[in-house]
Amino acid sequence: MVGAAMATLGGMVLGRMRASVSRVPVLARRSPSKEVSQPCLKQVMACLPAAMLVINETRGLCVVSKMAEQQFDGDLGSIVRHPAFQAKLDVVLAQKAGNTQPGRVRVILDIPRLRVVQAVLQKQTLPAALLPISMRRENTSPNAQTTLVFVDLYDETDAVVAERQHTDFVAFASHELRTPLAALLGFIETLQGPAADDPVAQKEFLEIMAQQAKRMQNLLNSLLYLSRVQMQEHQKPREAVRLVDLFDQCQTEGDLLAAGLPVTVDVQPPENKSWQVAGDETQLLQVVVNLVENAIKYSLVSEKTKAGKPVSITITCQQAEADQRWPSAPGIVLSVTDNGPGIPARHLARLTERFYRVAKTAAAVQGSGLGLAIVQHIVSRHGGRFVVESAVGQGTSCHIWLPLLPLVADHSSNCHQTVLQT
Repeated sequence: MVGAAMATLGGMVLGRMRASVSRVPVLARRSPSKEVSQPCLKQVMACLPAAMLVINETRGLCVVSKMAEQQFDGDLGSIVRHPAFQAKLDVVLAQKAGNTQPGRVRVILDIPRLRVVQAVLQKQTLPAALLPISMRRENTSPNAQTTLVFVDLYDETDAVVAERQHTDFVAFASHELRTPLAALLGFIETLQGPAADDPVAQKEFLEIMAQQAKRMQNLLNSLLYLSRVQMQEHQKPREAVRLVDLFDQCQTEGDLLAAGLPVTVDVQPPENKSWQVAGDETQLLQVVVNLVENAIKYSLVSEKTKAGKPVSITITCQQAEADQRWPSAPGIVLSVTDNGPGIPARHLARLTERFYRVAKTAAAVQGSGLGLAIVQHIVSRHGGRFVVESAVGQGTSCHIWLPLLPLVADHSSNCHQTVLQT
């Protein structure tokens, strides 16, 4: 279906181009000093509800449709330069005259995020006058012919990610649900047999069964949330999030998480109240909540807490300084720091893997092992960086770098406005 639709759209382009070609020589004679062909190609491409490119015989990118700019944003250069795309372009350009058989290629980008693009390339020979002057060869006459390659792009990322997630979900869920499910079945058999008439054992077993059922529920909720986050990871968030508002919500969530526990959550407002980032406010709040929950859970089982020392968690936001860990662009660093037991250095590199848990604390703390994986995917979607620093006995600091939105002074209202690139 996709290929047929692309072929139809390609036919629309060529049909309109041929209709316009017949008028080019006449227009050229009427106004030889003016660029009469440049609007034609761009106007035709602008009319198409598809992501399309036009490449000339010297591999120059001549025209990009508006939809291609919107859908693929900053990835167009990576797509065109990709070895698989260039190899297929070689094949199409080498076709004999009159052979317009389209070539298809799948381009897979891994950096900065996964993107799978299906490209359909078709070569056509058309008058050079259809190209902007800047894209023509030197001393090209108005009646000369040129070779163009029309490229239809179709984003298959969602379909590929959905397929991977389905496979991963079945594998992970079946593995992680096996233990609590086996426990439930064992207690049910006991209640139906030896403990059928033992009220004390029934009460104890039912409490354990409720805990195991809640564990399965939390695991499924985390898996579903992780799947949703991964589905959106290649879609950059477009809304502006005021960090001062985000930190107000962090204070509310922190108070709820620490209620009734020997835990203090200190939320320090951003240094600059005008700071904003392009993001999904709900997801960014989820990042902070996951980090605070981890800090509380693992700190409460530490020897310091058992000795009576309260758990202290601090949430801060500062402007990013020059650091090899962060990009050179202007940004902020959101940090969640605790005074917990710390994490051995050998585990730090694997903390964001799904279901990975530090062996020493995994037995003492219930969890799915998905919290930091969710954090990593959300941060990646926001174009940020996630770094964990920790030392045994000295606590843990989780740092998140996010790009700042530029501020432009609004002299008419004597204030600042955030400029969000679209």
